[in-house]
Amino acid sequence: MVCQIKVVDKPIVYIVDSDPKLRRSLSEQLSVHNVLVEVFDSAETFLTSKLKNRAACLIVEENLPCMNGIALLEHINSLGFRLPTFVLSSDCDLSKAVRAMQAQAIDFIEKPFIEKTLISEVMNVLPKQS
Repeated sequence: MVCQIKVVDKPIVYIVDSDPKLRRSLSEQLSVHNVLVEVFDSAETFLTSKLKNRAACLIVEENLPCMNGIALLEHINSLGFRLPTFVLSSDCDLSKAVRAMQAQAIDFIEKPFIEKTLISEVMNVLPKQS
């Protein structure tokens, strides 16, 4: 009798945020949910990586240096990628929130936020593994 093991590729969540503590914390919390996490400290660093076909979600800080998070989302959209995205911001600017939603963000979340709530929202948009 041959036993076959099904190999399931884990979905990838990208985190682009300038705060190393937040990147580490979110990464650790997502990893326990059988998710691969790739972290970047800037939009430019993220853009040098190749989006993988298992890309499932993007968490991006709006207030990044140089290219901000909303501009990054708009750029990804212009390339034809549709990646569920959560935009994090250190200020509650209505015009930024509107721009993020027009760029098809799932949510615009003001910092500080409850990390477990964000993790729950992220898990809800990830493809279900069988």
